[in-house]
Amino acid sequence: MQVPTKVALPGFIGLIYAFMYLPVLVVLIFSFNNSEVFAFPLQGFTLQWYLDVLSDARLAKGFGITMMVALPVSILSTLMGALAALALTRFATSFRRFFLVLLLIPFLIPKAILAMAQLILLSELGVERSLITVITAQTVIILPFASLIIASVLIRIDPRLEEAAADLGASRFSAFRRVTMPLMKNGMMAAFFIAFVLSTSEFVLTSFVSGREQPLSVLVASDFRFNIAPTLDALAILIVVGNLALVAIGELIRLRDKY
Repeated sequence: MQVPTKVALPGFIGLIYAFMYLPVLVVLIFSFNNSEVFAFPLQGFTLQWYLDVLSDARLAKGFGITMMVALPVSILSTLMGALAALALTRFATSFRRFFLVLLLIPFLIPKAILAMAQLILLSELGVERSLITVITAQTVIILPFASLIIASVLIRIDPRLEEAAADLGASRFSAFRRVTMPLMKNGMMAAFFIAFVLSTSEFVLTSFVSGREQPLSVLVASDFRFNIAPTLDALAILIVVGNLALVAIGELIRLRDKY
């Protein structure tokens, strides 16, 4: 007997959301549990684990380093992604397919292999691992995401708008600044926020190319290997809340510009 599509589809969607978010719900529950043991029944309600996270100088330093990496990575990925997207969508050259493949290679190669390759390259060049190497490495792997996001916006922009501006006497740069740039602004903003989230959560590549100054993702992964503490649950929830707040801010900016 065939299940009607209208009945089956919401159920499948519900299962997908449950698979995605139930683990986060479990982490949220144990982040308020008054016990260091991850087991039911719960021992009571407490905010101690959140207070421990907020008062941990080591995690605060790691968070600061994460911001020092994520901001330039987001800016570089967005600007370079915009240029790459313009090259892919606005210039019909014979090398466009080759350029697209070259752009997507970091996205297709497993991160562990790419991280080892970058580590070997740094060693051969005699470059010491630092925040600069982390920013460079993360930009390489996040750039394809930013480029595809912005390109998806540029594809929907009618090129005749730029032609109309040129017919009215606007230069090529003026037409881009006054017509194309405002229309692709939302795509660049989305690329920036996604690049920021990807940078803050990147571990594999960062663990290979980071030096003594380690971002929060590396510190948390190191703690997780040796000690599974409730403070890690609290920290995970704070990170999720921060990412949601970032998405909400982006959506509010988009709605403000829309209306």
